[in-house]
Amino acid sequence: MCSGFETVNEGMVVCQGPSCYISMQLSLFDNLNEDKILTDLFQAYFDARKNKRNTINALAFEKHFEANIFDLYEEILCQSYEPRTSICFIVDRPVKREIFAADFRDRVIHHFIFNSISPIFEKTFINDTYSCRKGKGTHYGIRRIDHFIRSCSHNYRKDCYVLKLDIRGYFMSMNRRVLFQKVKVC
Repeated sequence: MCSGFETVNEGMVVCQGPSCYISMQLSLFDNLNEDKILTDLFQAYFDARKNKRNTINALAFEKHFEANIFDLYEEILCQSYEPRTSICFIVDRPVKREIFAADFRDRVIHHFIFNSISPIFEKTFINDTYSCRKGKGTHYGIRRIDHFIRSCSHNYRKDCYVLKLDIRGYFMSMNRRVLFQKVKVC
């Protein structure tokens, strides 16, 4: 266990002393116990490797995956986790855009966080929010838009208009402090 932390009732880890700083990101997980964190990290690993299993980063992580999971576990408990450098590249299709590909160990953490906060957001989403939701996605979205077009156009007998848009740089410009406060309220 890292210095500055002590295990107390029911496996909860608490910070001891003035040197401890609970960052904005980690304070979302104050109520998790050590066993739950470890179990959730293993689940996050299995989620992260779907469709990425044969990438170089995933294979390197998987070579010693238990040790890597326990390293991440310690970093979470010690609040010393820091993301590694992402790989940046440009794709041209469907539109030219900059992509940041996280290191595989960071993808595990992404899934760990997603699995923890997803239930908070899930209950606030409208039915027609599709991305990153269980039982939703591209195929469900296509069926829904087909339903709406048929309904609006009276089975393609009347004109119907669809607006497709993408707000450039939206994700990068979000105020994360506001988002964090909304998550804490839920």
